[in-house]
Formats: sequence, structure tokens, C-alpha cells
Amino acid sequence: ALKNLDLLEAAIKGIGTSPSSSTKPDDLITLINQITSKLQESEDFAPSSYKSCSDVPPNSPSGVYKLRGEFGSSQKAYCNMSYAGGGWLVFQNRFNGSTDFYRNWNDYQNGFGDLETGEFWWGLNNLYRATNLAPHELAIVLEDFTGNKTVARYSAFQIGDESELYRLNVLGTYNGTAGDSLRRHQDMPFTTIDNDNDEYTINCAVQFTGAWWYRSCADSNLNGQYLGGATSLYGKGMIWTTFGGMSYSHKISQMMIRRLA
Repeated sequence: ALKNLDLLEAAIKGIGTSPSSSTKPDDLITLINQITSKLQESEDFAPSSYKSCSDVPPNSPSGVYKLRGEFGSSQKAYCNMSYAGGGWLVFQNRFNGSTDFYRNWNDYQNGFGDLETGEFWWGLNNLYRATNLAPHELAIVLEDFTGNKTVARYSAFQIGDESELYRLNVLGTYNGTAGDSLRRHQDMPFTTIDNDNDEYTINCAVQFTGAWWYRSCADSNLNGQYLGGATSLYGKGMIWTTFGGMSYSHKISQMMIRRLA
């Protein structure tokens, strides 16, 4: 398509220099450049886009890529290309507390934050589409405030759609060093401050100031408050009980999926 635009540009130059033309060639070239720019920004003309993060070439830098195929139209996502061979799509990224994660249902559905350089949640709608169009594995990488790093990996991960309240339908075999603090949450729908779907007598998202696949209530709460380590606010921080317990809020949490087929 870009080659055709180059030919069109050359033709317009010829038209612009013909005696009958009243339009300046430079004006036409400017117009062509504007059209090209708009086309490149459009979803159907996205260059350097991939079906999933796992299709991004090895040794590519981590960063935001346009993904196509799985979504019907292009969708921006952050691809972690350095962890465990690369190809991981990051759907939650927290590292400095700059973004408020105590948010409503709509925000968690559609996503929020800064994909490029900041903290973010990619969105339950996006996560549902990705995990239901192809099998995916899950990795959760954590770091505390003393520099200890750990990981929880699961051989399979899939959530339901909006009608299922984004239920955590599939959670595969655990492997890692962090301990399995997600298993209790399997088969649970997602809960936010304004949409209570847990099994507790009160809203667990309110009780633990977060949003999660709560049961009654949590062995993990990685969308909880960013509290800076040990805290007296029991369960309200970025907790993973098998790594730090209920009263330790971690420094870094990165949740990511990788396509298996």
C-alpha cells in the first residue's frame, strides 16, 4: 500500500507541473503525507503488528505492540520480551503506586493506566478475548521491598466473559517459588467496589480495598493498595499470602499471559 502511495505521489508531482494545473505540487505532497499518516494510525493499516506477543520476534525490546487477529481489530498491549524467553502479554503492571487500583467495574472491564511507561490494568474484556481464542499460560512475578523476587506460574489460564462476571474458569498446574495463592480463587467471578460477586457477607473489594476474584475473601489481592511493605492494614495491600502473608504489601507485581498455540 505504501508503494502505491509513492506512485500516486509521483503522479501528482507530474500533474502539478503540467501547464493546466493550478495546484502547487508541494500542497498535494503535504496532503498525501497527511493521508498516509492517518492510514498508518488506523486499525486496518497498522504496520508491524502481530497476532500475539508470542509472535513478536525474539530479542525484540519489551514495550507496547499492536496486536491483531485475536481481537478483530488492532489492540495495543505491553509485551514482556525479557522474562522466560519473552512473548508475554502483561495485563497487570505495578511498581511504584502511581496509579490508583481501587476502581469500579467499568474501569476494570475496559482497562486503565499508562501502557507505555506507567502502571496499568489491561482490561477484563481484553483478557477474556485473549484467553478464550487460544490456550494461554500465566506468570505472576513479584518483588518485595528488600529485593527478593519470586514467581508463580500456571500451565493454563482462562476467564469467562461479562455474562459470567469474568469468572476465573481455568487455572492450570502451579509451578514456581512464590507459592500458590491463587488456587482458592479458582471458579470465582470478579468483584469490584460497585459489583459484589464474592461469597462473603460483605463486599471483599471494599473490605480489602482492591478488585479480584475474591472468594471469602482472599489468599491474594494484587490489585490492593500500594502500601510500601509491612503494614497494619491486614489484607488491604498487594498481598500474596504464601510470599509475605496478609500484612505485607509488595513493591512489584506483574501479571502476564503467554499464548501456547
